[in-house]
Amino acid sequence: MTLRRLRPAADRGAIGPEPSLGDRRATLAAYAAILAIAVIDALIDPAIPGAVALGLVAPAAAGVCSRRQVAGVALTATVSAVVLVTWYESTTVTSKFIHVAVIGSLGLVALGVTSTRLRREAQLRHARSVAMTLQSAVLEPVPPRLPGLDLASLYMAAEAETLVGGDFYAVVDGPHGIRMLIGDVRGKGLPAVNTAAALMATFREAAYHEKDLTEVASRLEGRIHRLTSERTGPPGERFATALLMAFDEPDRLRLITCGHTQPIMLRDGSATEIELGDIAPPLGLAPLYPGGVKYVEHEIAFEAGDTLVATTDGISEARDAEGQFYPAAARLAGWSRAWPQHIVLHLYSDLRGHTGGPLQDDAAALVLQRPRRETPAGTRRRMLPI
Repeated sequence: MTLRRLRPAADRGAIGPEPSLGDRRATLAAYAAILAIAVIDALIDPAIPGAVALGLVAPAAAGVCSRRQVAGVALTATVSAVVLVTWYESTTVTSKFIHVAVIGSLGLVALGVTSTRLRREAQLRHARSVAMTLQSAVLEPVPPRLPGLDLASLYMAAEAETLVGGDFYAVVDGPHGIRMLIGDVRGKGLPAVNTAAALMATFREAAYHEKDLTEVASRLEGRIHRLTSERTGPPGERFATALLMAFDEPDRLRLITCGHTQPIMLRDGSATEIELGDIAPPLGLAPLYPGGVKYVEHEIAFEAGDTLVATTDGISEARDAEGQFYPAAARLAGWSRAWPQHIVLHLYSDLRGHTGGPLQDDAAALVLQRPRRETPAGTRRRMLPI
């Protein structure tokens, strides 16, 4: 399950002729307004041209209603105006004609505004669909279960309307074991997405063929270095932090960190940040080290029931309204016995509640869990993608 698919069901469909419940309520409100204006105009002084207020109803409905609904409101308002100026107003014939003409014209304007709004909504929906396709191509779904591991992922882009960003993750189940990667490219937008896509493509290829995790890290460094040399800009402008993980031995996990956020181990109701020594610099900065960069593997215990949560700094550095950082370890400790899918659900909702609005940076998380007992594939209850 990947929470980057979390979108209202209505967003997945095209704009159709059937209005939503909100549109129907707005339409009923528009007709109620027409009725109220008509009754008031019929009861007040005939010398007061109250019917002209009917011209405001259709433009107001144009913001939320369909073309058919706006057309019905505009026609009803125009017919009501004809009845009111004919039977309940004592103005001149010229004034009556002008009032009806203005109301009818405003109805036509409302229809035009509605058509423009619906066309732009369709364009926006298409753009969101393209962005979701792009993100799906960049971030391949993480399998919920691999031999000896349960997994889940979370992705939240800072640019919510584009659905893409510079955080990335990948999981490869190859002949040398299970390899995992999570990283964070400097910057946002399409340049960051290009870099993330290149790194993930390199990782998937190297992780499948290379047995040594340090060689995989070297391949990633070489790729981002070539990517940097292919583009203009000052040195060091394009780099990424990364955490590489390998699960190829029972109850052991090997890690290499390249300037990345510390992972968090959940064990027996507690959460501990794993401090890794010999931290390599972020990918792309190796040319700044004349002596070269040495990638060091760290081996940690990863036993049945343990859960490792690897995040990007978009989670650990998320701030609330008072500027307080999100206490990731403290919050995760309360979910240490939950399934990975449940952990990312809790993390998603809790992080949104902490920030109280959109994130200032992309955020991603990769959750690995050793099941307490082996369960044949397909027998565990699986959650539907959202």
